[in-house]
Order: sequence, then C-alpha cells, then structure tokens
Amino acid sequence: MNTTDIVKGKLDKRSYKAIELSNKLTVFMISDPETEKSAASINVGVGAALDPKTHMGAAHFLEHMLFQGSEKYPKETEYDDFMSNHGGMSNAFTSLTETNYHFNCSNEAFEEGLDRTS
Repeated sequence: MNTTDIVKGKLDKRSYKAIELSNKLTVFMISDPETEKSAASINVGVGAALDPKTHMGAAHFLEHMLFQGSEKYPKETEYDDFMSNHGGMSNAFTSLTETNYHFNCSNEAFEEGLDRTS
C-alpha cells in the first residue's frame, strides 16, 4: 500500500501516509490535529492457529507478556500505569491468525507510549 492508494472523503481533514519499512513492516499513519489523544495499533500476523502442538496457547501467552514488564520498563504494572496516568488505555487480542496490541494516551505521552509498546 502506498499513500496514493488511500481514498478519503472530501470533508476529511486528516492526513494519511503509508510506508513500508526495510523489514517489510507496513506502517499506516493518520494525523488529526484536532484530536485530544493519540493512538497506535500493532498487528502481528501470527495467532493461535500457528501455535506448535506442544505449546498450545503460546500466542495468547506471548500477547500477555507485553503487560508484564520489560528490560527497559521492568515494573510489572508499569505499562498499564503509564497509560492510565496519561489519560489512556491499552489492550490486546489474539485470534486464529493474528495478534493485535493497541493503546491510546495523551498526545504529549504518545512517543513514550510507542516506546513502551515496542
């Protein structure tokens, strides 16, 4: 997908851009200067149907690992605390073919929210 493939209504004031990173990840960005919050969604093309038979539930287990801390942000509740302290929320889901992580927070906290999610 590239930006020329995006169709928007005549009254839509938002800006759209799609880029493909060198690792083949497609990024679709929407900018709306009138909104009070920023949001991101990361969709991974791996879900429960691809769990190894010896590790059923692995995709769903790994989905929950995002919310348990990381090397950079080690406190177990730090991710959720950050989002709620900045007017936002986060969630995730695992389907048969994909896993999705999403959050929203104040515009000012968005860059750090992306860092915590990545």
